[in-house]
Amino acid sequence: MPTNSGFFNEDEILASLEGKRVKDLTNNMRRLLQALFGVLDGDEIVHARKTEDFVKPDLIITYKGKERFLSIKFGRAEAVHEEIVENFVDYLGSLGISKETRDTILLYHFGDGTTDGSGDYRIEYNALRVKLDGALERANIELNRNKEIVRKIMDRCLWNGSKNSPVKADSIYHGDAEYGLVVTRRQIDRYLEVKNWNWMKNLHIGPLQLRPHARYVGKVIRSEKRRHALICYWANFVPDLNYIAKNYNY
Repeated sequence: MPTNSGFFNEDEILASLEGKRVKDLTNNMRRLLQALFGVLDGDEIVHARKTEDFVKPDLIITYKGKERFLSIKFGRAEAVHEEIVENFVDYLGSLGISKETRDTILLYHFGDGTTDGSGDYRIEYNALRVKLDGALERANIELNRNKEIVRKIMDRCLWNGSKNSPVKADSIYHGDAEYGLVVTRRQIDRYLEVKNWNWMKNLHIGPLQLRPHARYVGKVIRSEKRRHALICYWANFVPDLNYIAKNYNY
């Protein structure tokens, strides 16, 4: 979920766009619109509004009757998706991912020797990695060998969300009202087609690594919700966005 500074940043970007003529926008906001809509008419008025609820896009930008759905990232922004781990593995099952791999994700998530978090003793990360080493390797192979499955999972985590809302993001803007970069869904799809992450040993799907929100190793469980929450994070997210923006056309 966005922090207070993240909400403030969204408000600043909204105020920089809403009701403004293109020619009166800052250079940075014009570059954003060019990435989303192509060649611009300086006299056209731009409209922007926030989305409701916690869906993937944060702003809906309208130009000449066309709408674009923008997800705004701020700071390091490496945690790109969160959902209940049981729901996530059910989704993987709908894509044909094996029970063995789904169970490995759950064993890794809870770290207590069970797939439902009912174990009495949770082990720390390094010991867990050793214990599940072969299973994690097999899971990574299955999760990443089919580019279409990787794309569908990335769609869920970056663009669609787990609730399958009709309002879906189609671009990511990282930055603030004064400076930032924009990357479209098409650019990231093209990036996924040519890249691989076979070198990555952590449990991952494409560039996204999977980890629990809180495993509570050697600690009292303070929140069952957090213990069952899965975080999908994209290490090196901002540098990768810069690379994608520079090397793949909108």
